[in-house]
Amino acid sequence: MTHETAALDGPALSRLLSNNNVTHSMLEQLFGSPDVGDELMRGVRRPSLYEATLLGSLMDVDPSVLTGARKPPIGVSLRLGTADVGHDVQVWVEHAAKLLAADRLTEEWGFSTPPVDLSTLSISKNKWDAKESGRKTAERLRSYLGLGIFEPVKKLTDFIESLGHPVEYAPLPTGVHGISVPEEHQNRKRWVVLINCNDYWARQRFSLAHELSHVLYQDAGQVIVDRTEPPELRPEIIADSFARHFLLPEEALHLMIGRHEPTSLTAVQRLMADIVITYGISRQAALKALKETRAATVDRSLLEACEQIPVASMMAFAGSGPDWSELEQDRGRPFASPRLTDQVLDGFADGVVSLETVSNVIAGGNSEKAAQMLREAGWNLPAVPGTPESHSRPGV
Repeated sequence: MTHETAALDGPALSRLLSNNNVTHSMLEQLFGSPDVGDELMRGVRRPSLYEATLLGSLMDVDPSVLTGARKPPIGVSLRLGTADVGHDVQVWVEHAAKLLAADRLTEEWGFSTPPVDLSTLSISKNKWDAKESGRKTAERLRSYLGLGIFEPVKKLTDFIESLGHPVEYAPLPTGVHGISVPEEHQNRKRWVVLINCNDYWARQRFSLAHELSHVLYQDAGQVIVDRTEPPELRPEIIADSFARHFLLPEEALHLMIGRHEPTSLTAVQRLMADIVITYGISRQAALKALKETRAATVDRSLLEACEQIPVASMMAFAGSGPDWSELEQDRGRPFASPRLTDQVLDGFADGVVSLETVSNVIAGGNSEKAAQMLREAGWNLPAVPGTPESHSRPGV
């Protein structure tokens, strides 16, 4: 699902002012004239650059958005009520917008590690074949990273975060595997990626790789949600193809097939278990790859039978039960973005980031819970939450 936004016009600005509880008297004080505020409140016109600069400071909105020079980011779209997102993911999109705001704030204060630059990576834009486009880009990225054709991708979360895009594992609604929310700021597009913590390990990795494709292709739209339905839009087809070939190159699949000689259900189960646990790709994506590969024909009835067998059962049958249990031990547990957590805690220690911002990153917006977590970790917090002073780190 994607959400496009139009430039902010006069009526939209009027709604934004109203939604932010901005009054005529506030505008009169801001501009020193009742006429300017009246025109803006009635949506008669857009503000000038000078007026937009003042309003931007008042509402924490980029002035170029208020003048109509740039489309509204997701945070503004949510405040306007124009973000066309499903009711079941609305709260998570709002959460992602808060994470984007925290990322932007900490970067402005200098608490952000410069991201890894992939600007020289060549992205395939085959207009005729979306699947081929995704495959080629996956191959190019693997080569760019120095990965051998049989080498699994490791530390995928860390890699995406190193690009400057926070990744959080959260209890998303059933059927929603991932949500990626972008925002343009200072000529750079940053993303927040949410992954369903209730999915099994390999499904999470496939969702991560899928969302990475959206980042690499700089896909349009404010909100992209990965659900269970087969992809129909070109960006989704590219993303699924990219994820499959980035995690499981064709040559690696051929090697696996040759190793297991899958001519029986027991052999196919061992093959499936080996692919999933070695390359960290979802069972469904692995089955699809086996159906589409030209390396060898695996009996479809055997593959369809594997669709009905739980992944854990296949792992146990193949003798990989203990390894799988270890990989699955964090399933269902939410995890905040390590990159963004470090950024907000650095800012919090210096007194330039509020406890509320910290709570948005580590405690779902619950300031009391965040304060408790910090105290348990050894932080010396002031008695009154929100006191604008520096906060001592553990051991300091």
